[in-house]
Amino acid sequence: MCGRYQFSCNFQELKQIVRKAQRTNSPDNILNFPMDRDISPTDTAPVLIARGNQVTAEFQRWGIPGWRGGLIINARAETVCDKPMFRRSIAAQRCVIPASSYYEWDSQRHPYSFHLPAAPLYLAGIYDNVDGVDCFVILTTAPNSSVQDIHDRMPLLLTREQVRPWLTDAQEALNLLTQVPPLLEHGPVDGQLGLADYL
Repeated sequence: MCGRYQFSCNFQELKQIVRKAQRTNSPDNILNFPMDRDISPTDTAPVLIARGNQVTAEFQRWGIPGWRGGLIINARAETVCDKPMFRRSIAAQRCVIPASSYYEWDSQRHPYSFHLPAAPLYLAGIYDNVDGVDCFVILTTAPNSSVQDIHDRMPLLLTREQVRPWLTDAQEALNLLTQVPPLLEHGPVDGQLGLADYL
C-alpha cells in the first residue's frame, strides 16, 4: 500500500512538471501549488498523462470514490486488468505520479521513507473522471528486496525511460505491470509522521 508520498522540487524535472501542470490547468486551479510538501489522499497533485502521443502534466486528485463509499487510493497491478472498475482506465487512462519519495509503515507502525539515491520516483497509476474531476490511484506490486522487510506491497515504479511507453503504448503498459521495481534506499522518518485514518 502507498498512502503518502513527498513531492519536492529539489529535482529540477519535478519543478518543470509543476510548471507545465500550472499552464495546463485553468488559472484558478492550483497555481500556487507548494514546491515541497507531503501528498495525502484527497490532495491535488501533479501527474503526467498522454494526450494522443504527447506527454503533458496536469493536476488531479488522489483517490477514486469506491462503490461502497470508501476512497480507493491504490490498485493491485496483478489484478487491475480484471477489475471492472479499472478496465477502461488501464486501457486508455494511465498516468504517472512523480514523487521524490514515498512513505510506508512497518508492522509496529514506524514510518520509513523510500527513495532513489539521486533521482525522482515515477509511480505508475491510472485515473478516471468522477463528477467532472480527474482522480488517480497508484498501482502497487509485490515488494522487491529493498522493501519486503518493511512492507508487503510497494508502488509500481517506472524508470524515466519507461514513462512515455507506459502512457502512450497500451501493450507495453501491460508488459510493465509485471516488472520488478528498481531497488530503493530507505530510512526511518525522524519525528512524528501521523498515520492517517485510511491506513
